[in-house]
Amino acid sequence: MVQTLLDVARDCPLAFAVAVADAAVRLGQVSREEFRAHQLAHPVRTRQSRISAVLENIDGRRETVAESICAVRFVEYSIPGFEPQLVICDADGRFLARSDFGNEAVKVIAEFDGAGKYYIDDGDPHRAFERERKREYALRNEGWMVFRIRWADLFRADLFLRIKEAVRIRETEIAARDRLAGPIHGAQ
Repeated sequence: MVQTLLDVARDCPLAFAVAVADAAVRLGQVSREEFRAHQLAHPVRTRQSRISAVLENIDGRRETVAESICAVRFVEYSIPGFEPQLVICDADGRFLARSDFGNEAVKVIAEFDGAGKYYIDDGDPHRAFERERKREYALRNEGWMVFRIRWADLFRADLFLRIKEAVRIRETEIAARDRLAGPIHGAQ
């Protein structure tokens, strides 16, 4: 298993290699530490930096291939702060959602929108869609910005560039708000 992961990390595109490694870690077939130890014990002559990049990006919390690819896109587009499977509560501490990815500091969520979620749970896609819509309204009412990612989006830049810009704008707004609030609190 570990040698196969090493070969995949060396020979395949980063997003694919991370998805394979994430799945192996998530399923308990290997740990990130075992993979790293094997890599150190069996050095390769070529593409060592690719293997290192795969190791740096493994996260067993990602639940699907699409989430693994999405995480690699965040890295490729230098989009900071997104954690997988972020649990979100309202102002009173009540559970609202567990998002595929969330940047808690700026309240931006990225959700992979695979069609399966509308059919797998209860077989009624209309009811599942309505539940998802209510969930999203609740998140937006708590100040979260929600981006929906489809398979095609994983292979185009435009949505990831919009997410990056949204994070940048929200970071700027928070910094401006903090600068304004700073002197007021200090004067009291």
